[in-house]
Amino acid sequence: MASNFRITAHKSKANLHLDLMGEFDRFSALELVNVLKEYSSKIKNIIINTSGLYLIHPFGLGVLQKECIADDSLNGLRFIGKHGNIMEPQEGAPFWY
Repeated sequence: MASNFRITAHKSKANLHLDLMGEFDRFSALELVNVLKEYSSKIKNIIINTSGLYLIHPFGLGVLQKECIADDSLNGLRFIGKHGNIMEPQEGAPFWY
């Protein structure tokens, strides 16, 4: 696992805001997916800020894409920030594994 990866969370009304910081690899992706699965049934809007990431490994991105597309409860996530456009799950995106 990237030892410098962190997720900070704060809730406002019906939204959960997650800030990602550090290096995003496959273990970071799995950590994020676990947090998303834990909260997706409880909170309707999950907003993920990617501006704190300084390195995104393709394999980590592939893990995130695959897990989000395979799990219907993770539909409707909103990725914002510097890397939001590349981290947004998309059907047909390459998984790199």
